[in-house]
Amino acid sequence: MLKYFVSTHRTQGQRDNDFTSIAGTELVDLTGECHDDPDSPICGCARSFVGITSRQTSTTAEVTETDMTAAEYIGHFHTGLLALGWKDDANTRNGIIDAAVELLLLAAMWPAGTVVERRGREIRVRSFPSRRRPGLRRS
Repeated sequence: MLKYFVSTHRTQGQRDNDFTSIAGTELVDLTGECHDDPDSPICGCARSFVGITSRQTSTTAEVTETDMTAAEYIGHFHTGLLALGWKDDANTRNGIIDAAVELLLLAAMWPAGTVVERRGREIRVRSFPSRRRPGLRRS
């Protein structure tokens, strides 16, 4: 089972400067940064995740876990960047692998269902998944 980040609408609105333009659930990457101020009222790049396919952005992502392989995950990144017109060469492929592995290592730190936000160079937990104890029933 592989853990990775997808876009989510969960916890959107928790911060005044939250936003999402990703319609559904999509694999996400970290956006490039033109500055390092996550509270900038002008640009949200230091607090954004970007959809691999849509290239739309969101301030929240969620850890999900599926039977996707690491090779398939990296393939999604590769396909998305080639669709944007990136050159398919060794530098691009190595950069994709590095970025994908970094995200996989980060996602592996938390249980599936954890919602995270980006604050500059930090990824922070916003919400952990609720855990129900076996044998306890809610009324």
